[in-house]
Amino acid sequence: MKVLELLPDLMASGVKAIKVEGRQRSKAYVAKVTRILRHALDTCFRNPDNFVADAEWIEQLNMLAEGSCHTLGAYHRPWQ
Repeated sequence: MKVLELLPDLMASGVKAIKVEGRQRSKAYVAKVTRILRHALDTCFRNPDNFVADAEWIEQLNMLAEGSCHTLGAYHRPWQ
């Protein structure tokens, strides 16, 4: 869920797809995450150089996070 802040970098590097977690999640969860990500992507496509993740998107995603835990998965590892 931390991908919002990375969208311009991901676009610039040529990433064409983003995996949205959904297994063992409710339809409402998947719908909300997908809706926010779609809005963020559309905003970033319009102006990637000035893109800033909207605080409201982050707040809504924070409410969905289990145990207030976010991860960048394989993107960030302190040992790299």
